[in-house]
Amino acid sequence: MSEFTPAARVAGLPVNFWGGMDREIARLAAEPGPAVIDVSKGNPDQPTPEHIVAAMQHEVADPRNHRYPSYAGRPSVREAISLRYREDHGVGVDPETEVAIFHGSHEGFMAAVLAIADPGTNVVLPDPGYPIYTSAADLAGASVVPLPLEPPRYQPDFDALADVSAASVLVLNYPNNPTGALASRATLEAAVGFAKRTGAAFVHDFAYSSLGFDGNRPLSALGIDREFDVTVEVQTLSKTYSMAGWRVGFAAGNASIIAAMKRYQSHAFSTMFGATQEAAAVALEGDQSAAADLVALYQRRRDVVVDGLRAIGWDVAAPEGTFFVWVRLPGDQDAVDFARRLRDEARVAVAPGDGFGTRGRGHIRLGLVHDENTLRELIERLAAFARRN
Repeated sequence: MSEFTPAARVAGLPVNFWGGMDREIARLAAEPGPAVIDVSKGNPDQPTPEHIVAAMQHEVADPRNHRYPSYAGRPSVREAISLRYREDHGVGVDPETEVAIFHGSHEGFMAAVLAIADPGTNVVLPDPGYPIYTSAADLAGASVVPLPLEPPRYQPDFDALADVSAASVLVLNYPNNPTGALASRATLEAAVGFAKRTGAAFVHDFAYSSLGFDGNRPLSALGIDREFDVTVEVQTLSKTYSMAGWRVGFAAGNASIIAAMKRYQSHAFSTMFGATQEAAAVALEGDQSAAADLVALYQRRRDVVVDGLRAIGWDVAAPEGTFFVWVRLPGDQDAVDFARRLRDEARVAVAPGDGFGTRGRGHIRLGLVHDENTLRELIERLAAFARRN
């Protein structure tokens, strides 16, 4: 059998950060012993609300959904997106020219970067930040410019990029993965200002748009750049409605960026199942009480984990949003080694911060994707592990 060498654009990509962890977790789970508690990923554990599932079941039986749908996306889902922006953020979005539909926000984000960034241009990425951001820049052949997020509130330090005169894309992500921080109005205003100064498209990853705690509603970047001069925002239904496996995402904002994303999409991706689009419209335009209940659930879980970590002597800040807790390890510990030993000795899987960039070193990320009793057991195992090490 012939062996082919991958194209340079693929060969140059790093090994998927999560893939290696998944293999080790699967290996451990197959061995005898207590159940593995996996908080390394953000995979929602709650079922999709029943009215959304019922809508999907109804639409699957409709023959019109058995044919190829349009690349433009169904009017129903585009209008529902417009409705959510109007009701949640007071922002008017044209469903015809300022919305695009994708198989999850991952594809939407890739489309934004690859449709705008030319080889050799600067793509400004948050550090720490989600690993796929770097992958998108690498695939575009762009140069990554790290934008430091400064603790304890993890807002970007744009002063550190005063010498950057030109960029094709600026990426921010709030509520922030991995830190759980919410964006201040000043942060989003500064981002719009930086984008205008450098000629960049401001791509805001708003995947955790509904998950703000203690009564705080996360700010939409489109609510700051209200004319959509430089901004496009990428969202998903995965977190807000516990629809991770449905793969529904969208982008909204600047019409020219959206047009470029749609043009890229028409070549790189296929269309979304019509029944899924109609069910997504029901989720977006219907009763939002289940989404609100989910925020309360994650806040309770956050408090269990944060209070538990503090009780065993760890200095940890309560995240303002998302469903993650970002923890600086006590002492000068290597997070990758800590995570490996914790997994092997305590059968607890966490995400080492190194996977999120140089500023993630010395940290771990815990996902609030288990019930409260399991999270309490997680704290007990952490405490026992810490006493032994």
